[in-house]
Amino acid sequence: MTTTLAAAVAAFGWAVLEAIFKGHPSVLGFCSGAVAGLVVITPACGFVTANGAVAIGLLAAAFPFFACNYLKRWLGYDDALDTFGVHAVGGTLGALLTGFFATLEVNSNLPTNLKDVVGKSLVGEQLKAMLITVLLSVVATALIAVLLKVTIGLRVDEEIESNGLDISEHGEEGYHPA
Repeated sequence: MTTTLAAAVAAFGWAVLEAIFKGHPSVLGFCSGAVAGLVVITPACGFVTANGAVAIGLLAAAFPFFACNYLKRWLGYDDALDTFGVHAVGGTLGALLTGFFATLEVNSNLPTNLKDVVGKSLVGEQLKAMLITVLLSVVATALIAVLLKVTIGLRVDEEIESNGLDISEHGEEGYHPA
């Protein structure tokens, strides 16, 4: 129930934000909102009430929407599929919101160590886990990028990119121009 609620609310919320900031909603935006809702509720789904899931869905629409539509432009990073805005921002938000919305009334079968922190310092525990995750992700990504740069490079030549990777790299056309 919480997974469905958060995804539905986030899909609708993203569409509303598009209507407000872009003049009209889009199917792509609606779908991006649904995915964002699923990403953000994932860490919390077994620990939050229906009201918590609705609140998470609203926040799942707002934060990833602004990350995909404004943060990307402000920071100038290349993310054609908005994976950072939806998954990194949304996943981080979900981890944090779990600390705020988790409740023993939903899941009383929590491990003893988690029962001790729910309602007291779960947000702090979630923050610690988030920082460790971000640190490991940044270090691993940097190492992988260095290895790729040294071995095969991080980008194709400009001419190959201009011709299209579908033809240059795969020997196939992705579409036929009209």
